[in-house]
Amino acid sequence: MNSIFEYGKQIAVDDREGLESYLCSLWKEYKEIWPSQFENENVDPDSKFQPFLNFDGNKARARNYIGFIHFENSKIEIYPKIFKNTSGISKELIHCHLFYWFGYCKKVKFPFNQAFLDRFKIDELPELIIYLFANQIHEVVSVQPYSTYEEVQEALFTPRGRIDFDRYATRMSYGSYHLIDCDYEPFVFDNSLNRIIKYCTRLLLSKTRIPETQRILNEIIFVLDEVDDQVCSTQQLLTLKISPIYSDYEEIIQICRMILENQVYSYEDYEMKNWSLLFPMELIFEEFIAGYIQKHFSDMFKVDVQKSDIYLQTDPEVFKIKHDILLTNKETDEQIIIDTKYKPRWDLEKSDSKKGISQSDMYQMISYAYRRGTDKVLLIYPNTSEKLADDSVFLINKGTMDETIKIKAIDVPFWSLDGHSYVEENLKVKLIDILSNKF
Repeated sequence: MNSIFEYGKQIAVDDREGLESYLCSLWKEYKEIWPSQFENENVDPDSKFQPFLNFDGNKARARNYIGFIHFENSKIEIYPKIFKNTSGISKELIHCHLFYWFGYCKKVKFPFNQAFLDRFKIDELPELIIYLFANQIHEVVSVQPYSTYEEVQEALFTPRGRIDFDRYATRMSYGSYHLIDCDYEPFVFDNSLNRIIKYCTRLLLSKTRIPETQRILNEIIFVLDEVDDQVCSTQQLLTLKISPIYSDYEEIIQICRMILENQVYSYEDYEMKNWSLLFPMELIFEEFIAGYIQKHFSDMFKVDVQKSDIYLQTDPEVFKIKHDILLTNKETDEQIIIDTKYKPRWDLEKSDSKKGISQSDMYQMISYAYRRGTDKVLLIYPNTSEKLADDSVFLINKGTMDETIKIKAIDVPFWSLDGHSYVEENLKVKLIDILSNKF
């Protein structure tokens, strides 16, 4: 297993052509999941494009997606670049941070129980994810077995449910008068959802090497012993309608979707020969900050995420503006534009007066503030060390000395060697200090 960081060192790959082709095929599925990631780039949909790895001969380097890639004999784990200069951090601590961040993300829905993560320490990310999936599925199917009414079409000797006269007429033309085509809905345990769950469980069982995970997966299969074994696809998930009584199964459906969407090129029906899970870190950081602010500051601000109701030019409307987060003070109606920048600013004490902020980002924020009609912009960056960098303030004159746009750049706690509980507590302290007192 090769463990690397975003934009870190290169690694050798055995089959560059096969791996690159696999990743291109994987991106065709992923671009439906993350459509906004490349909406402003001119990417030919038929080109051999994929945003996961850069190749140089038989060597590969990670881009901005984290997670893991399994292709043939190539096994690669990709971790966030913010950890690459941190000594003494373990994989287990990185994993805990990842799932903590996921807990605040709405687009990156990663269902799991925090207790499962604390119960069993696993070094490899793919094995950890399979273990979490297995526990979540086992907890739900064993406590609340799922049965539902499911439509059955069958030819019977006596009528049951509704008679399908069109099918029956066709059958009569063949001389089968004694069989009546009926549609009815029995209350069954052997239903579409349980068949999908059983299939996904067998796929996970084909990948894991850890005995404890294998035991849990085999217990799920035992619980679903009366359910037929069938090969399933993501299309079948789209047709499912779950009763509110079985709300816990919504998370199981999400797990099954993640398994099936990321399973590509399997040679056997019940084997995940190639399987990958990859997440764009820019989106994770943005979603985490947005989710955290919504949870902890909604009493003070109206929080709009991805607000896109205005254009730079109004007649005709072109160049739509989209804010990562727009805060509107509920008492004063003052607005603050927040833009998240997943760009670690290393060694700020040695940097120039720009404080690690790119000129294009500054131009972007000025145009946003000017068009929105606010003088407050907050740029949020992830911390690069345990000690947060000092805040930086830039005052941009609008044309007169009396009117300025205030752009503040801050580092926030995004990770800590003391664990995610430290982040949870101190991020709130940092944001209260900025949003309540100093802006």
